[in-house]
Amino acid sequence: MHRILVPFALAALLSAPLSSSAQMGQIKSVLANSTPGERAAIQTDLMKEKLALTAEQAPKVQAINLDTAQKMEPIIKGEEGPLMKLRQAREIESQKESALEQVLSPEQFQKYLAMREEMKQKLEEKI
Repeated sequence: MHRILVPFALAALLSAPLSSSAQMGQIKSVLANSTPGERAAIQTDLMKEKLALTAEQAPKVQAINLDTAQKMEPIIKGEEGPLMKLRQAREIESQKESALEQVLSPEQFQKYLAMREEMKQKLEEKI
């Protein structure tokens, strides 16, 4: 179940370190109590900072993040089992990755992949 939250937890990783159960609770709370627009804005702001998005790229990335967050909303709130949620989330993340690859420069895209992997590892360590 914990691995399902990895694609959703970009914002939660920016918070202060907490114990595993507290961190997991915080991630669930962030997801349950935020809108797709809020999650997309947080992701876009982080990407602007870390990837040095241009003025032309930023709105495109915002649209991709919003589309992804909206597609993730029924998964986050849904009652499906963990494996189904994981499969659905991975498919949506794959679509997002393909869309971002069309907008970002090759260097930015590699930074994005590295940033995503680093956050995934940090989350898994905390869990």
